[in-house]
Amino acid sequence: MNEAGAQRPVRATLAARTDGRDAEEATRILRGELGAPHPVPLPQLPELSPGTEALGRTITHLAGLNVGLTPQGFRLTAARVGDSAEVRRLSAAHSSLVSLTADVLAGEPAGPTVIAVAGPATLAAALALPSGEPVLSDLGALRDVMQAWAQGLAELAAATASSLPGAQPVLDVREPRLDDVLAGRVRSSSGFRLLRAPERADVAAAWEALAEATPTWLPVHPLLTPSAAATALRLPAPGEHPGEWERIAAFVEAGRDVVLQVPPAAVGTRVSARAATLATPWRRIGLPAASLSALTVSDTPGALLAPEPLRAAAIASRDLADALDVVRHDDLEALL
Repeated sequence: MNEAGAQRPVRATLAARTDGRDAEEATRILRGELGAPHPVPLPQLPELSPGTEALGRTITHLAGLNVGLTPQGFRLTAARVGDSAEVRRLSAAHSSLVSLTADVLAGEPAGPTVIAVAGPATLAAALALPSGEPVLSDLGALRDVMQAWAQGLAELAAATASSLPGAQPVLDVREPRLDDVLAGRVRSSSGFRLLRAPERADVAAAWEALAEATPTWLPVHPLLTPSAAATALRLPAPGEHPGEWERIAAFVEAGRDVVLQVPPAAVGTRVSARAATLATPWRRIGLPAASLSALTVSDTPGALLAPEPLRAAAIASRDLADALDVVRHDDLEALL
């Protein structure tokens, strides 16, 4: 980690989705509780529009590919057909969210802004060919989709930066289907056949292409080599066993940033106790307290929270980052 990186505070973000349709309220909550220097997510509101969520946002921003929405889900369409009207509406949902964020900020710079997107493996399992079979069933189509994925999302990040004053977009790549895809557990449209797993190198290459084009948080998977171009690596918080922390230590010692997914605390748990569960093993394996500046704390992706629980989760994430930042300055004695 360079000297500038060592001076950064521990940061907080939030991966939860928002229940309801009030995008302005969700935006005000997230921007109010997670201001700079924290990377603030654009809210995900599935009830308002799937285009504000990771998968819908990604499918509707594939460079050079046309997509339609059928009762069975998203599928590629012929170029002469173009994107369906419904897909165009979903694509516009992201732009509307960016414009709303600019209005809420009222001239204040947006700063680090996290945009949740689906990864190429998850996309390939969810998107169908014109025939209705998953993209995974056709190697050539799969590679075309992965290329369109990286190019389209890089363009999305650039467009967001242009439309949102002072924004520093970072793409948070979510891969909930990665294990199924790599293990060959995705089924054909009939359900009677398992589709062959793609080459791991193709998935890793797509990750790398995106990370080289724009700031990106990438997941960590034991079968894939972490991208050297990633802005940060996202992974679950380990337990107390020192061996579980060795991978994180290797990343941090190599100058990498880490987004650590921390499970929610039990009711009544003090923030100092939560911080100790991370800071104590961090120091026990030999990482200096100052290296906590490599850390961004997050919740685990997937939760759907009403506005007030969303606010509480954002505050909890911010308070945990603040407590760890005290440790960064004063070491573990700060938690006593």
